[in-house]
Amino acid sequence: MTTTRPIFQHFPELVAHLPWQPLADLPTPVQPLPGLANGWIKRDDLTHTAYGGNKVRKLEFVVAEMQARGVKRAYTFGATGTNAGVAAALMCKRAGVALTVYTFDQPDSPTVQRNQALMRAAGATLVHKGTLLATVLTFYLHPARLRRDSYFLFAGCSNPVGVLGYVNAALELADQIAAGELPEPEVIVVPVGSNGTLAGLTVGLQLAGVKSRLVGVRVAESHLGPIATCTTGAVQQMVDQTTAFLRRHVPALQALQVQAPPLNDAYFGAGYGVPTPAGQAAILRFAADFDVPLEATYSGKAAAAFLDEAAATQGPVLFWDTFNSRSTDALLQSMRDDAP
Repeated sequence: MTTTRPIFQHFPELVAHLPWQPLADLPTPVQPLPGLANGWIKRDDLTHTAYGGNKVRKLEFVVAEMQARGVKRAYTFGATGTNAGVAAALMCKRAGVALTVYTFDQPDSPTVQRNQALMRAAGATLVHKGTLLATVLTFYLHPARLRRDSYFLFAGCSNPVGVLGYVNAALELADQIAAGELPEPEVIVVPVGSNGTLAGLTVGLQLAGVKSRLVGVRVAESHLGPIATCTTGAVQQMVDQTTAFLRRHVPALQALQVQAPPLNDAYFGAGYGVPTPAGQAAILRFAADFDVPLEATYSGKAAAAFLDEAAATQGPVLFWDTFNSRSTDALLQSMRDDAP
């Protein structure tokens, strides 16, 4: 585990402007996938010994910002089985910050039930609002927004500070390419829900000079009524916020302009959290052939797209695994054992 992050090595000016604390076990490994000649995986399912996945990278910067501001309670939202809610609950508990999670309906599953239990065991307050619209309205119209010691964290831990966690991840990947740990991918495939991971990778790969084609696989509803929530335009908005921060604090990046890639809509299926045949087949293959666990909402659908990209591409194709592969049963039992 490194004691600093590539984003500060590349841009030391950010040290004074970007709070950070080492929550994640980085760098995460890159590995070839056996039996798939051009297939590679970035193991962000292993970002933390207790609970991995892409959210921990973001929370390194988000939680540090909370502490720098003296935040007492944070508020976020997600589906009933939100992985971001679990990661935020665990890291907020560690930081001494109370957390409220507003949730909207998602198809029930053992993963959903376990994530609910994990959030409660970590001390989070869960408030179910039913529809996505009711959840979003509660989040954005909350009176605690007037309090200086409150922090409102967008779904997926995807605010401008959190996005920088994936700018850092792209720079980390570039370092691994330079060290010969993997060839520069022709294609990188990643799931897209709250947009932050793809936005950060888009910015970071351009900063690093990595020419890979990014394929963002949409796994969430594209719109909430007339409001774009998971679209190329929504990703571009996060890209623009991130580049504005970098231009403001790094003189060498004054001319930085970054274009978000188009999203791949072909693997979404019937709805958020609704399994697809292609996604289920990818989950089975990853478990049997690669010993990598996936799930149906995010990583399974993206893995289906990855397998198709690998079949259609001669050069190296990288699957960016954003799912937590640590044992949540063991984590839940340990928290229950530690409870007073």
